[in-house]
Amino acid sequence: MKILSTVLTLAATLIASTALAQAAATPPSNELQRHEPPPQAYVDCKGKKEGATVQHTTPEGVVPAVCTNSPKGLVARPNRPRAAGSDSATPPPADKAPPPRPSGDTQR
Repeated sequence: MKILSTVLTLAATLIASTALAQAAATPPSNELQRHEPPPQAYVDCKGKKEGATVQHTTPEGVVPAVCTNSPKGLVARPNRPRAAGSDSATPPPADKAPPPRPSGDTQR
């Protein structure tokens, strides 16, 4: 009986220490999303003022951006559309498909 108690205590300790090690090794999700802006973001705002609209060059192409203050100076922050379902004053774009025709409609 003493052996079973020792084994269970050891197993519980091992599981708890593994869980704690994983929690300490994983940064919070908001830290995963932070990154340093590319050098081009600083170049795009050189000589501009905060709030200036610029065209920011990215590997995917040129996108509109706004110059914002950062600890290292003005940086171009790309304008990104709000996620669906967010509290936005701008409604989402309407569907481009034409509305369905009534069943008795014969016009073309």
